[in-house]
Amino acid sequence: MNPFLDVDTLLFDMDGTLTDLGKRWWAPFFRAFEKMKPNYDEKRKKEVFEEIFTSVMKTSLGSSRLIKATTFWRATKALDLSLFEIFKALKLVKNDPLAFKEVVPLEGVENILEQLHSRGYKLALVTSAGDKTVNIAKNKLKVLNSFDFIVTRNTVKRIKPNPDSLLLVCKELNKKPESCAMIGDSPQDIQAGKAAGTKTVAILGVNGKYTKDILVQLKPDVLLESIHELPELFS
Repeated sequence: MNPFLDVDTLLFDMDGTLTDLGKRWWAPFFRAFEKMKPNYDEKRKKEVFEEIFTSVMKTSLGSSRLIKATTFWRATKALDLSLFEIFKALKLVKNDPLAFKEVVPLEGVENILEQLHSRGYKLALVTSAGDKTVNIAKNKLKVLNSFDFIVTRNTVKRIKPNPDSLLLVCKELNKKPESCAMIGDSPQDIQAGKAAGTKTVAILGVNGKYTKDILVQLKPDVLLESIHELPELFS
């Protein structure tokens, strides 16, 4: 039996699900490190960042600021930077005009969302990003402007994996949780969906090699390889 027959409202994560997580989160660290150590071993650098990314995916930190700080600290220590170099790297990231602000929609996402909207589904954005970042995203991904409701980390006190943001969507749109589906690429998305009582759709996407094992353990209602499979699921 299709678990989504009674679903009429789709709740989307943003980073990694609709937009490129690497451009917004990882690029600032790579740019800073490249300026400091342009000749550093590429293989080792890749290994370090993959280890850290996997670790971040497992965390339940309730603040994007904490995740940024933790990610930065782990990266600089793992790459054997001195205390002086750590502060220098921090300054480079802070002065980077694109740091955590580079919002790049994933290929085909706009069309997929428009398809789902045209089929009568209510659409909501549930993101741990802040209002400023979402405003940037609205300019890059125009369909976000037609979403029925948007929740950011500025809207609620407790972000995913806490269910507060999802329950707020249900309240504002007058929907029961079981008529909604939380769609995201991270364990926090699935944890939040289960805690709120919604259906859950996990998307592996480009970061699947880091998240698949964790997502499988959480047992979402369905696990998709790509967001491009959504229109078939919600036909």
